[in-house]
Amino acid sequence: MISQKTLMTILSMVALIMQVAAGAADEAPPSHAAMVRSALEKHVLPHIESLKAETAALPDVVGNVCRTGSPAARNELAHHFRDAAVAFAGADFLRFGPMLEGGLRERISFWPDPRGFLGRQLRLVLLSKDESLFKPGALGKQSAAVQGLNALEALIEDKDVPLGPSEASAYRCGLAKAIAVNVASVSAEVADKWMKPGGWKDKMLHPGPENDTYKSSEESAVEIVKSLLVGLSLTADLQLKPQIDSKVKLTPPFQKSGLQKVYFLATIASLRDLYDALDLESYLKPDKLWMKNWLSGAWRTIQSSDGAGGRAPGAARPDAPPVREAFDKLNGMRNLISNQLSTAAGLTVGFNELDGD
Repeated sequence: MISQKTLMTILSMVALIMQVAAGAADEAPPSHAAMVRSALEKHVLPHIESLKAETAALPDVVGNVCRTGSPAARNELAHHFRDAAVAFAGADFLRFGPMLEGGLRERISFWPDPRGFLGRQLRLVLLSKDESLFKPGALGKQSAAVQGLNALEALIEDKDVPLGPSEASAYRCGLAKAIAVNVASVSAEVADKWMKPGGWKDKMLHPGPENDTYKSSEESAVEIVKSLLVGLSLTADLQLKPQIDSKVKLTPPFQKSGLQKVYFLATIASLRDLYDALDLESYLKPDKLWMKNWLSGAWRTIQSSDGAGGRAPGAARPDAPPVREAFDKLNGMRNLISNQLSTAAGLTVGFNELDGD
């Protein structure tokens, strides 16, 4: 017969085993479906809504500058333009679904522009003084180069003929207002394509045989992980590489308005948010702890950079990481996520797929 003391010991051991098992269950990685929902609710949809909200303010503030030309109106326009650029930075790398339909992404922001299409196309429009472009929907039929935030920036930052109530700036004001309306309209269209019943959100959350895009939660998850990898790649190659490789001739995003650092910081913050929402690290085995440590250090380095060799405001590191170091960390992170974390999560994401942006 088992003594009461022995029985109590056995019961205590069973309770301990059950506790450990429960803890292990609590720490189990999310399902692919849960990963997709987390990424959509915590990152994708809020950023799409932010883009819609911030661009919606542009037509009124542009109109106010054109009516009054006052310093207060110009400051208000600069503030709202900055917010719109930041919002776009947070969603730019979500290059699938609505952003790809009808070139909507390029119609919001035509960058990079290594061949200078924007400058040439904008000059032609300004020379033509074609006021029919101010009619609803007319600008949307023109080159994407003159439709978006970058074209609006060029008009806002033109010191020779500044926007205002003068006769010389009348056509420019009409065009600026048409561009602002177009950007707001296209951003709202992107948001609607995401949110409406049967839209892209529903496609990603409800994969299956009847779904024309995603047949499984794994396919939905792969799409979002690809967007993270695309973002890391684009940030490294388009924003940082031109600074360390003289052969790469690219003007930084929103340089005319002095927002290139702001844009970089907003991009990195958004990428980090998406990375956290995906929770890919939870799939790693205990013997892969070094990856978590390396990735943590890589994020600390990248988020300590302002993207131009300086130190980001409130950075974790006391020094300013060189651009080369931030570039290398971005590429190392991309490789690790693609080849290790994604594989551990049961997701097949190849580098060749990053070309589909």
